[in-house]
Amino acid sequence: MNEIRDPIYGFIELTDTELKIINTPIFQRLRRIKQLAMAYLVYPTANHTRFDHSLGVFHVAKKMAKKLLPEEEDKQLIGYAALLHDVGHGPFSHVSESIFGHYIETENKNKIHEKITLKLIENDEQLNKILSLDQISQITGLLKGKSKDFKYSIMKEIVSGALDADKMDYLLRDSYFCGVKYGIFDLDRMINILDFYKENSNIHLAIASDGINTLEQFVLAKYYMTRQVYRHKVRLVTDSMIVRGIELGIEKDEIPFLKSLYIYKDDADYLNNYLKYVDEKILFEILDQKRDSFAYKIFNNLNNRNLFKIIFSENIKYLLTGKARDKLIEINKDIELKNSIEEKIASCLGCEKEFVIVNGFQFKSVKEMSGDDDEGKLIILSKDGSKREFQDESLIFKSIDDTLNEIYFEVYAPFEFGSVQEKEKKQKKIKDDIIQILKDMEV
Repeated sequence: MNEIRDPIYGFIELTDTELKIINTPIFQRLRRIKQLAMAYLVYPTANHTRFDHSLGVFHVAKKMAKKLLPEEEDKQLIGYAALLHDVGHGPFSHVSESIFGHYIETENKNKIHEKITLKLIENDEQLNKILSLDQISQITGLLKGKSKDFKYSIMKEIVSGALDADKMDYLLRDSYFCGVKYGIFDLDRMINILDFYKENSNIHLAIASDGINTLEQFVLAKYYMTRQVYRHKVRLVTDSMIVRGIELGIEKDEIPFLKSLYIYKDDADYLNNYLKYVDEKILFEILDQKRDSFAYKIFNNLNNRNLFKIIFSENIKYLLTGKARDKLIEINKDIELKNSIEEKIASCLGCEKEFVIVNGFQFKSVKEMSGDDDEGKLIILSKDGSKREFQDESLIFKSIDDTLNEIYFEVYAPFEFGSVQEKEKKQKKIKDDIIQILKDMEV
């Protein structure tokens, strides 16, 4: 048995086959893709990577499988799938996803890294020497959620679901490396209270009724990490600058390597090229461009932590109504509307429109976050075998008003306010101008 020391779990044990998977180039590449993109610009020690995270997900998934699955072969399959679930991530992790979405016509625009993951697992020569064709088929079937390719439906929920190993690791790991306490929960107790129930021919993940307080702690950890880390104001700005810099590099500067990377093609040449790119390579190659290029200007600012300012940030839930408000929540998907609003704001600011970025997002209530519809519900299983939804069983969450969500619209730009006196005056005018631009949408 092989061991890797980990700051979260102590030692992670690996079989010889699991170690061989880790030593493949497609897995080693994850060492150079940071888990939280440029979050280190606000949390200096947030330099952990997809490599670390994948090992952590593997460790937690194996613990879950040991508790829930009877057969060794199924536990082994869970481990392989957990190790490989992120090998298709692009530079800057999830930040890349929205860029891919602009240049591909597909129903799952925000799942390109998952598609690439499957392609890599199916086609990587070294991986296919380590695992059998049947194992490869089962792993990809498990990651796709096609139950005919694996024995128990619960196996998919261990790797990807409302209470999966991925969330358990990233909450603990991101909390540790960001130097915060928001994501901490009792992992050992969580594993201990795992249970399952049968529904038709499927077996689903659940929590024993005496573990409800542990589950409450887990859901609150997810909520606070979202509020304090994943949507920290600096993180939102840096992510937006990365996306804008790459988009401008493709559309305005027409940088060849960016076009070949972010305009997805379903062929072997594309995959081979994709595997060459990690965070630092993107940064270095953009900084090697002409200094008057849009991409260079934005990434040079990121490299020197000269970030765009948040010149407008308002909860628009009560500021706007109806369709106008709904449009702003989805503003990042409506490119035409986004460009129109940015151009109008740039005119008010006297900035180049390419450097004005608008962003719309929603903070769900903690109750709403306790059971995502696309991942399934959190289920509490009583001693008599009856099942209830977590939101109905938890006294804490039952009492929360799930309409208490927040809808934010923000504007980022390289704008200087000047002195304190000038700042207050300019801020008021900018706010009034932007609100008027947004209200004009309601007419």
